[in-house]
Amino acid sequence: MMQIDNIGTNSILAQQQAQNLQGSKDVDKAKSFADELQAAQKNTLDDPAYQKKLKDACKGFESMFIQLMWKEMRKTVPENSLFGESNGEKIFRDMLDTEMSDRMSEAGGLGLADVMYKQLTAQYQARKDMDARAKASLAAKGRQVDLPG
Repeated sequence: MMQIDNIGTNSILAQQQAQNLQGSKDVDKAKSFADELQAAQKNTLDDPAYQKKLKDACKGFESMFIQLMWKEMRKTVPENSLFGESNGEKIFRDMLDTEMSDRMSEAGGLGLADVMYKQLTAQYQARKDMDARAKASLAAKGRQVDLPG
């Protein structure tokens, strides 16, 4: 076996194989992402299952926002100087904040999820109406154009 500067030919081949394997993983990720994009294009707010997914995503965002708010509010409270705080207490407090955030969001929260959902559905409806008017206008002029959506 030939060795140059403590690097054997076997280790070079192993590195090349690892790079090829990583390249194939990247290609697989890109393909799965492309598949997700195609599936997302098929989803519309006319589908009740997609409406539920959108509502859940808005609630999840609101829950995350509330959790960040709790975390920042906790920073304003001084630590217990007499006994100090253990890592266990800090972990428990984070878990408690997460659970409270989720429950607050499910109970209606701050109203952020509702506002986001209304805004997103209004944008979708406006785009849908604009496409319909464009198709009607083109049809009135005697042109047939297949617009996306």
